[in-house]
Amino acid sequence: MSVSEPNRRIKFSYQMDDWDYETGDRLLLKTNARKLIPSEYQPEMDGTLYCPACFTNLNRVPKEKEHFTNGRDAYFSHMTKFKDTKCDLKSIKPEGKKFNNWEEAKQAIDDENLVIISSFLKSKPEPKIDKPVAYDETPVEDVDGPETEVAIGRHNGESFTLPSKITTVAGLCRNFDENLYKYFHLPGKNNPIRLIDLLQNVKTISKGNDKPRLYFGRITSTSHLGKYKRPTNIRMTYLDNNMESDGVAHFTIKLTDEQQKNHGIGDHSVGRIVLMYGVITISGIGLCFESLEWGEFSLLPEKYEHLLK
Repeated sequence: MSVSEPNRRIKFSYQMDDWDYETGDRLLLKTNARKLIPSEYQPEMDGTLYCPACFTNLNRVPKEKEHFTNGRDAYFSHMTKFKDTKCDLKSIKPEGKKFNNWEEAKQAIDDENLVIISSFLKSKPEPKIDKPVAYDETPVEDVDGPETEVAIGRHNGESFTLPSKITTVAGLCRNFDENLYKYFHLPGKNNPIRLIDLLQNVKTISKGNDKPRLYFGRITSTSHLGKYKRPTNIRMTYLDNNMESDGVAHFTIKLTDEQQKNHGIGDHSVGRIVLMYGVITISGIGLCFESLEWGEFSLLPEKYEHLLK
C-alpha cells in the first residue's frame, strides 16, 4: 500500500473538545490538540476530530469496529458536510501547492507550513553541545540558506524569491508527525508537496533512479563487512523489498560502518525505519544507496514509525 493511497493518508487526527472549524484558532488546535490514530478513536469523540491539513471535521470509518470485514484497518475520512472544502488529502494524485502571491508564500513560511530546502548538509557540523545524548534526541542543525527563486506561483512561470533552509533528513524526522503535513520544496522540484506525498517506500522499487528523491525503508538486516571490522569497512544495511520477481535480489544502504554508526545504524537497528534523500544505483543484482552525504539519511524515531506502516 502506498503512503499516498486515498483515505490512508490521514495518519492521525487532531482531537480537541470545544473547538470549531469555522470559528476556531488553528494555531491553538495544532498546539493543544491530542493526536489520535484511528485505533484510539472512541464514540464520544464524534464531532471533535479534525484533519491535520484542512482542519475540517473527520469521521472514523467504520465507527463501530477497528477493521473492515476484509481485515483492513479503519481510517479517518472527511465529513460530507465539508465536501466542497478543498483538501489535497482527498485527492488520488496530489498536485502540490501553488501560491497567489509572494506575501501568501512568505506567510506560509512564517507559519511553518512551507519549507524551502535549498540543499541538505553535506558534512557533519561542529557539535553544539558538551555532553552526548541518545541518538534520537540529538539536536538537528538547520542553517539559513540563500534567498532562492522558486516557481510556486499560480500563474505559469511565476517565481518568488523566498528564504530557504539548508537542513538534514534528521530535521524532517524531528517532529515528524507535524512535518508530515507541511509543504516542502525540495531542490530541483517544480512546486512544494506535502512530506507524506514526497516519501516513497523502497519496498516496491525495482529499478535505479538518478534523480534524488525522498525514500523510506525498514531495515531487515545489517552486516559489517571485512575480517577486522574497521570503521572504514563497508556496512551493508538491507532494506525490505519485495521486487525479487523483477530481478531485485536485495536493496541496501552501502556506506562505511562509521558513516552508518554516526547515524545510529548498527547491529541493533533491525526493524527500524530509515529515511533517505538520494539516488538509487544498481549494485550487482540489487539496488542501493551508496553516495549519501551526512544530512541525507536518518533513522526515524521509533515513536513515529506507526505513521509509515
